[in-house]
Amino acid sequence: MPAKGNLKLKDKKLIVGDKVAFDKGIITEIKDRTVCIGRPRVANVDVVNIVIAKTPEPDYYLIDKMIIQCVKLGITVYITVNKCDEDLQTFDYVIKNYAHAVDGVFSVSAKTGKGINELVSALSGKLCCLSGQSAVGKTSICNAIFGKNEAVNTVSEKTDRGRHTTTSRVIHYDDRLLVIDTPGFSAYELNDVDSYSLMNYYKDFANYNGKCYYVGCMHVNEPDCLVKNAVESGKISVDRYNRYISIYKEIKEYEKRKY
Repeated sequence: MPAKGNLKLKDKKLIVGDKVAFDKGIITEIKDRTVCIGRPRVANVDVVNIVIAKTPEPDYYLIDKMIIQCVKLGITVYITVNKCDEDLQTFDYVIKNYAHAVDGVFSVSAKTGKGINELVSALSGKLCCLSGQSAVGKTSICNAIFGKNEAVNTVSEKTDRGRHTTTSRVIHYDDRLLVIDTPGFSAYELNDVDSYSLMNYYKDFANYNGKCYYVGCMHVNEPDCLVKNAVESGKISVDRYNRYISIYKEIKEYEKRKY
């Protein structure tokens, strides 16, 4: 659907997920966005579903950054492990690391259909964005949800981001749900997250934040830290905590350069 020229200005550029008004087939207004994500660039989503699989090897550092952004924006975040017909270890690792860090974890096989009905039930009535690395099966999951041999309604926005299996952001929809399929990516910046607030975007830290011996504990170098105690007792994953430290240091370095 074409848009009026003034809607193509940089600060008003249409993106997938936008709610609009139109007249005689012409988009005349972009409604206010409830939320807008920079990567993948989508608007008004209720859920970001991070898709991973055994291959390509999951980048959990990237996944943690995506979760941080979603929690910061108040977006429900799921992790879906695809290709469960080929591998169970990845799902086991995700449960160990993320069971208390996201709003839901699913194991599916786009190839066999296993777990797809459970995923559809969780996404029903919501606008969901499938996000993650290239070649993890985001498009295959869309095909499994909507039926490979059925006509699927789509709305797309082309992108110019390199060579990917999927090269545009596409909304698939029916009377149950709306799912945005997006191109994969391998980098994610958190330039709008400050080091002092970072711990607040870790749901698995929520029971400990503000309760440590030292006021303002960042769970990094401070002694008598409840988060570090939880890591030692196995209540918080060691790997997840170590990635938190790395992300914290990355943000601190960015803040030094910025100021």
